[in-house]
Amino acid sequence: MRYSLVVVLVYLIGLKVAVGQQGGAQTIRLAQSIYEQGRLHELPSLPGLKDSEIIKYSKSNQVDAYRLLTLANIYLEEPEKADENMLKLLKTEHFYEPNEQVEPAEFIGLYKTFRTKPVFNIGVKFGANATMPLLTELQYVSVGSEGKGKYSTPLSIQFGIVFEKAIFSNSKNKILNRLTFAPEVLYAARSFGYTNAAFAGGAADFKATIKQTWLDFNPMVQLKLNKSKTLQTYVAVGPGISYILKGSLSAPTYSWVGGSVNGAGSVNGSDVDNTKSYKKIVPSVIAAAGLKFKFGAIYLLAEGRVQYGLTSPVNSSSRTNNDSVLDYNYTLPDYKPLTLMANIGFVYPYFNPIKLKRK
Repeated sequence: MRYSLVVVLVYLIGLKVAVGQQGGAQTIRLAQSIYEQGRLHELPSLPGLKDSEIIKYSKSNQVDAYRLLTLANIYLEEPEKADENMLKLLKTEHFYEPNEQVEPAEFIGLYKTFRTKPVFNIGVKFGANATMPLLTELQYVSVGSEGKGKYSTPLSIQFGIVFEKAIFSNSKNKILNRLTFAPEVLYAARSFGYTNAAFAGGAADFKATIKQTWLDFNPMVQLKLNKSKTLQTYVAVGPGISYILKGSLSAPTYSWVGGSVNGAGSVNGSDVDNTKSYKKIVPSVIAAAGLKFKFGAIYLLAEGRVQYGLTSPVNSSSRTNNDSVLDYNYTLPDYKPLTLMANIGFVYPYFNPIKLKRK
């Protein structure tokens, strides 16, 4: 019995919504006809165009209703009511853009007196990266291993939050009004593989992964390449500031060539924490290119970027790690990290349309 009552209640609610939507479409068609006939004074008092009724309609019908009311207010010389209905339109559909080829100039002019761009965007991004160490000075422990090392670029991850704020949104300069300040905070893991077949005078192969995790603060600046609200493209540049969280020599392995030493042909060692061998803060520069696609009330984003370390992350005064040197004959070289990244994510634009003050 209870189940039947729930089904009936759901059905009645759905029926009420459907009837409301259908009535909204009929009201809009009637209002459009009245507008086209020039009977503008009838629109504000038309049944179905009161706020209490409009809010029951679909979003598209709400937009059409407030648009027609705004047009009527404009031509009836009711500027305060025109402002009020334009504001309701913009709060209903934040991404609304009038068709300048169709709409009257007065309507376009009124639209431009309101803040229609997001106040700011906030979002998340995550992705993968590959880091290549650009060597600046070799360091070695095992005799004969100098310059014999090879490096690989395993994938690591990064993720974090981003905040975006237009810098000069009201500027008449075509470049300045497309600039967006986009600082971000990311948790970034970076790593590279190291192999050397010339350890212990050529008697052993050595393999390990050099890993670090960083907290990155990147005060980026974006330049929009177009003005579309549906699909935006951009390029970005900025400095990066990385703070070391942890460093390690991961999965070190010795494989002895032509036999074994002390009965062991291959030795897998435990990870070595070498966080203290790194500088606390490392500066870098970043360049990126990406796009944002409007999906409902958010923008989905995808971007590629390159990050270049301006200094070696290795602290020369505390480079030596006893476990790494004594157990594995390995010490970190001086290098500048070059990292390629791919990110996806989304940003949520926060709108607050208001009437702009005239200067």
